[in-house]
Amino acid sequence: MSADAAFTGSMPELYDTILVPMMFTDFAEDLAAEVASIDPADVLETAAGTGVLTRELHRILPGATITATDLNPAMLAQAAKSLPASDSVRWQQADAQALPFEDASFDAVMNQFGIMFFPDRHRAYAEARRVLRPGGRLSAAVWGELEDNEASLLVEHTLRSLFPERPPQFFRRVPFAYTDPELISSELEGAGFSDVAVRTVEHRSAPASARDIAVSHLRGTPLANELSEGYGDPDKVTDEVARLLEARFRGVPFAGRTSAVFFTGVA
Repeated sequence: MSADAAFTGSMPELYDTILVPMMFTDFAEDLAAEVASIDPADVLETAAGTGVLTRELHRILPGATITATDLNPAMLAQAAKSLPASDSVRWQQADAQALPFEDASFDAVMNQFGIMFFPDRHRAYAEARRVLRPGGRLSAAVWGELEDNEASLLVEHTLRSLFPERPPQFFRRVPFAYTDPELISSELEGAGFSDVAVRTVEHRSAPASARDIAVSHLRGTPLANELSEGYGDPDKVTDEVARLLEARFRGVPFAGRTSAVFFTGVA
């Protein structure tokens, strides 16, 4: 597993308790409603992370059986703290590019903010297509442009001011790097999906302190792995980013625009 996809140590807890309510929850509600609209009996989630989408779908569609997978065991362990495994929810470590499931096993495959981490999206889409029953649907979301996700953009700008000679590139390299609707459509169609639809969804991040924004982004994501390589003490970097953001916000919690690209395809 590459450092860009490794969620270890305290990352899963910080991600789940700070970053998810700040930026993920509204999109999870939207995507879960989209999945539930086809009334699936068997649902697979890939790159489930700490389970924000899993929890929301289970809430609005309690009769569905959800198999939620992720490559990172620590993320699944964190997810199970909020939603323990049961007859209707199963947590399982799995690689989305080589799924351990039979052909035509699921009515729906869902993914929220995970596809950008896959080294080979073509294999992941082909695997999703393989495990879907005829007429089943892939529903997914990726982040939009970094410039349209203001809290993350402010963190990047602050890091750039601290490290002008070698600014960290994680945000632009991974989470905000897969945003082109035409590319997304062509890759889904290349994997055999039909009726492909792509749209932009926008919300505002929940109001958060400078400290929470800094900690969640720098310590709750694999950006921490990049910062550990030659940027000094990660805790001191986080403290400095929080200080600079606090000076900018003047003590007022920050809420900014968030943007995601939603897309669907039929098997």
